[in-house]
Amino acid sequence: MPKSALPDTKSFPELKITKVEPFLLRAKIDTPIVTSFGTIPERAVLMVRVEDEDGSFGWGEVFGNFPAHGAENRDFLIRDYLSSIVVGAIWPDPVAAFEEMTSRTHIMALQGGEPGPFAQAIAGVDIALWDLLARKLNQPLWQLFGGNRSAVPTYGSGLNPEGFEGIVEQKLDEGYNAFKIKIGFGRERDFAALNLLRKLIGERRMMVDVNQGWDAETACQNWTDYSAFDLGWIEEPLPADRPLDEWKRIADEGGSPIAAGENLLGDLQFDSFIDAGVLGIIQPDICKWGGFSKVFPLARRVLEAGQCYCPHFLAGPIGILASAHCLAAAGGDGILEIDINPNPLRDHITGGLPSIEDGVMRLPDSPGLGMEPDPAAIEKFRVR
Repeated sequence: MPKSALPDTKSFPELKITKVEPFLLRAKIDTPIVTSFGTIPERAVLMVRVEDEDGSFGWGEVFGNFPAHGAENRDFLIRDYLSSIVVGAIWPDPVAAFEEMTSRTHIMALQGGEPGPFAQAIAGVDIALWDLLARKLNQPLWQLFGGNRSAVPTYGSGLNPEGFEGIVEQKLDEGYNAFKIKIGFGRERDFAALNLLRKLIGERRMMVDVNQGWDAETACQNWTDYSAFDLGWIEEPLPADRPLDEWKRIADEGGSPIAAGENLLGDLQFDSFIDAGVLGIIQPDICKWGGFSKVFPLARRVLEAGQCYCPHFLAGPIGILASAHCLAAAGGDGILEIDINPNPLRDHITGGLPSIEDGVMRLPDSPGLGMEPDPAAIEKFRVR
């Protein structure tokens, strides 16, 4: 998709950024999040606030929920490198700032072996810059990007393989009608979880996430039996760096569609998967790579290829809202991922997410993301 997929910013105000400030928050949780590759023992949210010379501001969020202290690393990348690039320059639009941040830190990322962390930090700043611009223009972000709807379908995500009954029952009462559970723990444990979840939700939509936990042989052996649970998709059956011919082997099995994308990095990787046609659902994480400047054009490319764009996200409220605005603007049949595990940061930083009615979340109609963090909540949970 050419750059024209993004809003024409020629008539928009220039941005002269005077401050870029990260906010790292942490909260204890009673039950760790369990995946096939490891656990997340507490919740972390890394937000970033940008401000321009007239006092206007915007908020973004950076991926930082794994490894355990990955958020601290991204915090320092913003403080030590990105802030000095963005502050003081006059930017015609956020895309120009994204390209400059990416170009100026490219060799640093290679030298330190950290293309992912730098990309994640840049994504958070990019989201904040777009939020700032939309606030200055008095438009919600979905509208700024040319969307024609202010609501998106959702699904409840992040379910551990055991102990999820109470969460699912609560979320059914709150209006959720689709759920995703983590698997990749062996057939006996996986099937017990899938049978129980299916019993709880009936014929509602159900998806699974292997979290890169199988190899190609295991995936092919499992595909038919797991697909028998009538799954909307099977997510990340392979490590993201496995060659496309392995993904094609799985796709040739038929059954449930393959979903992946949260661990792909850059246009070249995404476009190779789009062109190969092996994924039914493509899941970029707007806080992990690209921000709006890259993920929105990517979403449009996905849709033009006849595939489904479903944003990935599993952290705080700013990232969820950014994902929701991008999905609402891009269109298509994708659904918004909302982590439904207990998370004080998600629930208290902005006063909670918009309510879900019959599986659908309506976005705020106020400018930008439509929400901003509560200063008192920030101070309660802030560690940096």
